[in-house]
Formats: sequence, structure tokens, C-alpha cells
Amino acid sequence: MQFALTFLLFGIVLGHSLPLEDAEVQLEGSRIVGGHAVDISVYGYQISLRKKSIYSPKNPFRHICGGSIYSEKIIITAAHCVIAAVPSEFRVVAGSNFRTGADGVMVPVKEIIMHESYDPKVTNNDIALLILSLPLPLNGFSIRPIALIDTAPMTGVETTITGWGALTEGGPSPHHLHVVKVPVVSQALCNEDYEGRITEAMLCAGHRDKGGKDACQGDSGGPLAIRNQLAGVVSWGEGCARPGFPGIYANVWHLRQWVLDKVAQYEKL
Repeated sequence: MQFALTFLLFGIVLGHSLPLEDAEVQLEGSRIVGGHAVDISVYGYQISLRKKSIYSPKNPFRHICGGSIYSEKIIITAAHCVIAAVPSEFRVVAGSNFRTGADGVMVPVKEIIMHESYDPKVTNNDIALLILSLPLPLNGFSIRPIALIDTAPMTGVETTITGWGALTEGGPSPHHLHVVKVPVVSQALCNEDYEGRITEAMLCAGHRDKGGKDACQGDSGGPLAIRNQLAGVVSWGEGCARPGFPGIYANVWHLRQWVLDKVAQYEKL
């Protein structure tokens, strides 16, 4: 179920706020999986993380993951998006509806801070911070930060996921930003679905009974928001939008103190 995930580990794909409903702009196009196109002004905290290998300097930067703006110089994304890479391989694009092209604001990454206990074998603690070389021009509109969730997510509450991930499992990705909404699934039920692989650092969301809506490949690292607060980071799952397999996200409530500690350390420099 890889919503936003860009990689496949042991047969499992990685990836998968109350939005401003009245401002939401539905555009032509299909879905993230089961969603619809939306304007970046509604979800201005969303960024496109683009990468170019240091071994292919002539190639363009290409979208590989999503991410969320925490502050003018800090991005939150998934650890699996940046593992075994160096900062110079990445650019962050903010304020753009599109996963390709030169519109929006493009900023180099200066430093990567991965969770020290990230375990790629089980995709646990799948979170990382990107320190930017230059501050983003925050405008409170198409480029704006998102606050960390301040209470534990409740089972059944609606979440909002955005990204440029595949429209169907293994299918093409849209050029335009998409959004989909799914409910939080209890950890107990999610652990039944995933045979005990769900940890406290993971949050589950989706329609267990019918599937049909989910994040997918290319959405990895992007935001899952609840009441306009960051509650999850698209991490992994079994396929995309499959019945009986909710999407798995890094649990920001559980990882909140790690983020705050790392931000405090950076700000002291």
C-alpha cells in the first residue's frame, strides 16, 4: 500500500487539518487513490521532494516523495525517502501544484536529520527532518507551515492526505496535487491486518472494509493531517487502497518530542 512510498521492502510498499473546505478547488483529473485534484493554496504546507543522483549530474531533479513545511527552514518527511543519500542530491519545491516543472520555489537541502532508531527492515520510526540552505518565503497561503498534532489521534477521526502519488496501485502519477480523506484505524485492528507488525511509532488510516482510498507510490513522506495539524507521515503499506490493509504512517504524536528536540538543537546552532 505504499502511499507515498517510493520503495518496496520485503514485498511491502512504502509510501502512503481540517482543510479549508470552502476554499478547496476540485480540478480535472483522477485520484491520489480515490481522491481528487486540489489547489496548493488549500494545503500550502505540502512540498515536493526532488532528487538527482550525484552520479548523474546532467539529469533533472525528479519528484520522489512528499513532505511538510514545519518552519521556513525545516521540512518533515519520511526517513525511507532520504536514507543512504546526501543533502546535495535533494531540492525542496514549495508553493507548486505540480510534481514537475519550475514553478513554485525550489530550495537546496543543507542537512538531513534521520531518526536514530529508524529501522528500514520494519519501517519503524520512519521520520526525518530536512534543513534547508535558504529560508522558504512563507506567505500564509501557498507556502505555509503546519503545526504538529497536540493530542493523540482518535480512532475513526477523519484525516486528510495529499500528494502526487500513483492514482492506482502500480499506475501512473498525476501531474497535479491530489487529496484524499480516510479515517484513523485503531492500532489493535491494524495489528490484526498486519499480523503484529504495527508499533507505537506507526499510525493507521484507511477503509478496512472496502479499501478504495489511500496514499500510494510517490506520496511517501507527505502529510496526513487532522484538523490542520500534522498527525502522520506517509510511510508504508500492503499495496494501495486494498481492503483489509489500511495505510501506515509515521505516528507524529508518538514522535513529536523527537521532532521538538531536534528542532531545538538546530535552533541553538
